[in-house]
Amino acid sequence: MYKIGFIGAGAMAEAIVTGLLANHLCSADEIIMSNRSQEKLKLLADAKGIIAAKDNQEVLQTAEVIVLAVKPQQYQEIKSKLAGLLKEKQAVVSIMAGITLADLQECFGDLPIFRAMPNTPAKIGCGMTGLADNGLATKEQKNFVASIFSSVGQVLEIAESNMDALGALSGSGPAYCYELLEAMADGGVMLGLPRAAAYQLAAQTMLGSAQMLLQTGEHPGVLKDQVTSPGGTTIRGLKVMEKAGVRGIMMETIEQAYLQTKQLGAKK
Repeated sequence: MYKIGFIGAGAMAEAIVTGLLANHLCSADEIIMSNRSQEKLKLLADAKGIIAAKDNQEVLQTAEVIVLAVKPQQYQEIKSKLAGLLKEKQAVVSIMAGITLADLQECFGDLPIFRAMPNTPAKIGCGMTGLADNGLATKEQKNFVASIFSSVGQVLEIAESNMDALGALSGSGPAYCYELLEAMADGGVMLGLPRAAAYQLAAQTMLGSAQMLLQTGEHPGVLKDQVTSPGGTTIRGLKVMEKAGVRGIMMETIEQAYLQTKQLGAKK
């Protein structure tokens, strides 16, 4: 048996394979992968040294842990061909948005099943993944699945009922960070900074601020106050943000992403 098998060879599957190999969680010849495009699969297999499967069934029948890394629409197309092929000691991990544990259990039966929601910074090993399971996994399986996503960033185990909220925050969140980062850089350009320098300053400032919060454990309000001198420049800028309602806008942004997820889920 292969240690881990992937159905789908997209960007996230490639990122996870890269993390697995870099962290020596398994060797390339312990990973098998299938994909609709055999050409794309061959390119990835040649680059990483993993095993290219002839079809999805080969992955399902030969891997201990199966990662479903296809788009949700593709899953609806292929799920009838996946049912009944797994054995008792195998486990399933889905990174498909909107496909619930109940949906997966309907297809695969009473096997250990996990839902994971990584975000795009996983591609550089700085991802944030939410992880939920159906309660049927062994401790070893849970640890191994958690280690899969720890290899591309941080992992937070949560109740599945919170998965859509997590997706609205950390799944969609990189786009909101890029929007704010670009706006900060535009402000610098408006004041005469070269574009490349403005991007570097904004990006490193955002990165350093996030790292400081994670490493110190301080409340963001406390860290904000450390930058904000009485009568100084920062408080004047913060006043503009407060008048514009930036805090409320960000809260509504996350809420709207969540509501859209719920609406898409209802259309399954």
